[in-house]
Amino acid sequence: MAFDSQFQERMSSALEEYRRSDSEMRMNAPGAEPPKQPEVKKTSEKKEAVDGSVEIIFDPEGNTANMILHKPLNGGRPITYQLVMAELARKGITTGIDELDVKDMVEGKVYDTPICVARAIPPKRGENGSIKFRFEKQRIPKPKYDEFGIADFRELDIIVPIKKGDIIADITPPTPGEPGINIFGRAIKAEPGTMPNITVGKNTLMTADGKQIVAACSGHILYGTGCFNVEDTVTVKSDLDISVGNINFDGDVLIKGNVMEGFSIKAGRNIRIEGTVFSSNLSAGGNIVVNGGAISSHVECGGDASIGFCENSDIKAGGKVESAQFAFCTVFCYGELIAKGRTGVISGGKITSMKNVTAGVIGSEKYTSTEINIGDGSVTCARKREAEAELAAAKASFSQANKNVEFLKTRKKRQGGKLTDVQSKQMKTETQNKVFYSVRCKELEELISQLDADLKHRDDLCAKVGGTIYPGCHFCINYLSLDVTQVNTRSKVCVIGDELQIVPL
Repeated sequence: MAFDSQFQERMSSALEEYRRSDSEMRMNAPGAEPPKQPEVKKTSEKKEAVDGSVEIIFDPEGNTANMILHKPLNGGRPITYQLVMAELARKGITTGIDELDVKDMVEGKVYDTPICVARAIPPKRGENGSIKFRFEKQRIPKPKYDEFGIADFRELDIIVPIKKGDIIADITPPTPGEPGINIFGRAIKAEPGTMPNITVGKNTLMTADGKQIVAACSGHILYGTGCFNVEDTVTVKSDLDISVGNINFDGDVLIKGNVMEGFSIKAGRNIRIEGTVFSSNLSAGGNIVVNGGAISSHVECGGDASIGFCENSDIKAGGKVESAQFAFCTVFCYGELIAKGRTGVISGGKITSMKNVTAGVIGSEKYTSTEINIGDGSVTCARKREAEAELAAAKASFSQANKNVEFLKTRKKRQGGKLTDVQSKQMKTETQNKVFYSVRCKELEELISQLDADLKHRDDLCAKVGGTIYPGCHFCINYLSLDVTQVNTRSKVCVIGDELQIVPL
């Protein structure tokens, strides 16, 4: 059974009192002998000297070390700074010693009190990584202002273009941190910083060194789902109006509504519009497709153009042009022009196609003036005239250079077979001119010959009309022309011999 210290003291005191009372009772009893006095021995022995000592207490991980100084007794050897340092070294404690505290304890004779005299050098946690975007997550539409301070709400500049390889974001990786050292001189592992949460978006990639996110293709940049994406198509899910503004983009453009009056689209590749274009401008490096129509608009593309219907519009294409109706339009195309179906109409305006024209109806019952040009006769003739003019100039330049060379040759003979530095430079220049213009004359002569051959080769060009050709129409194939004076059905306008004729299909 366990007893606390107070209880034990009380029991000892009671026992001592009992013994003292019992002794007195025996001394006072009848016949009792007086107590013998203890014999006191005299001695000259000194107490044993005890040296001061150092006690070191430390945790197993070596984070801290506490020191207790024990007081020397009976003239024992005192504790010195050297003694303490030697004890610390004996315990293997080499790092983080606070020598000032040690000196203060020794000099101040601080005994029997534990004081921390060595601390580990703690590790430094690494810095977290970070990501810095070079683009705004959301671009606020801002109209442009002209020199008079008038805002153009069609120029909102909401599309952010980007080229393949352009940097989207810079990544700073986390640092590993700095290791610490415990009191025994052993390294304490540092905790590294954390990597930022990075999501690589559509058509983007991270560089091999992990320090940048770049565009994997050209397009425009959008922020969504926690990351930046590169889209090669600008998609407008509604009408192109004042909420979107004009579009200028190197890739594809898709408009799921209409293009409202006064707006423009410029695309490096293709344009597709599911609605109708009203008094607007379309320009594409590739193809243009308009499911609805083009009304009082300008349409230009490097490829093919396919439009539901065209009214009072200006159309230019590097390929073919197709529509169900061309009403008072000006069209130029390097490919074929097709007014689709038996009801496909070309009425009014001016049509120029480098290849054949196919339509259901050309002209109208009101004998609307309609001009159809097929082939590049006019263009070829113009190019031929330009080539002939350049050839004449080249021949004149060649003749002059030749005269200058002959003149300098004569001078050289008169000057004893030598030319001055200026004359030598002039001779070199005129000789080069003579060679250049000689070659150029041959090139132009070959070009003119080829153009003559192209003008003669026109038999395969024609206009095919499955329905009616009305009076008021004017046809030109290369440099041959024909005015229609009567109604013709299911006919073909083509070259027969040296003239244009209308023949049945």
